[in-house]
Amino acid sequence: MTTPSGDRPAATPVVAADPDLVAPPPTPVSRDSTAGVAVMAHLRRQTGALLAADAGLDSDAPGAVHAARVAARRLRSGLRVYGDLLRDDVSAQLRPELAWFAGVLSPVRDLEVFADALSRDDEDVHGFAEALLPWLRRRHAQSLAAALVDVRSPRADELRRALVRTARAPSFTPEAARRAHKVLGPRVLRADARAGRLLQQLRPGDDSASWHAARITAKRARYAAEVGAPALGAPCADLARLWSTLTEPLGDGQDAVIQRALVLDRVDDPSMPLSAGEAFVCGVYVASTHGREVAHHRRARALWLAAHDEHRRLRKALRR
Repeated sequence: MTTPSGDRPAATPVVAADPDLVAPPPTPVSRDSTAGVAVMAHLRRQTGALLAADAGLDSDAPGAVHAARVAARRLRSGLRVYGDLLRDDVSAQLRPELAWFAGVLSPVRDLEVFADALSRDDEDVHGFAEALLPWLRRRHAQSLAAALVDVRSPRADELRRALVRTARAPSFTPEAARRAHKVLGPRVLRADARAGRLLQQLRPGDDSASWHAARITAKRARYAAEVGAPALGAPCADLARLWSTLTEPLGDGQDAVIQRALVLDRVDDPSMPLSAGEAFVCGVYVASTHGREVAHHRRARALWLAAHDEHRRLRKALRR
């Protein structure tokens, strides 16, 4: 919906005093906890993180978009790995909505990351930042305004309320009453194995989509291990850290792909024409992103190979 002037309508901020939008208190987890307690602790922690970040979106508070997206992704990944422990198909209901919520904020975050990189002196290439930053900032303002309409919509409001309801009093299957290490361990190992298989078969120079898929599964393995770590102990926490190390170069490679597309959008934008010199440096930058992408994937591959023995040791420890 637009106003007569063509602008999107102003977003309505969340009413913080609403008791249905107050995250429940944290839940302690120990090695003696049940699987249900561990999953509830995750739901409460990440729902609280999402609501806290969400409160800063209207003012474009530093880090708010990133924190909201991370919390939504962690919730979604947790529900994917452990959602079968919840009754009433809650996982299948919440996961698509969390994907939508995070996706709404993705363009804003991509623009933030690129603008931050270009604001550093070492990222400038013969005036490239000067040619691109004003456009990125304008696009960021437009993307944030559009995103706020969605994240302040009835659909997003119902998602927040559903998350609070689920985190406050989740309804679990009988399996969740078993000890966490018996129930969560195999799920952590399955998520880990899938990520390892995808990463093992990739080589630098393979297509961007395959590397992006590997990054998604690596993050899923990381988040699964983070949920299990309080109950499963040091090997699980170490596994989460291993995957965190690997997702860094995978994320850098994906940033190169996204930034390539953004620069091409800039070149094609008739509302802010480029000079010949600006168009040239944009072309140089686009060409450079291919080399950067491959270099980041090469680093990820090297880290994976170097971590092979440690990874195998951690998997063995989690099977005990």
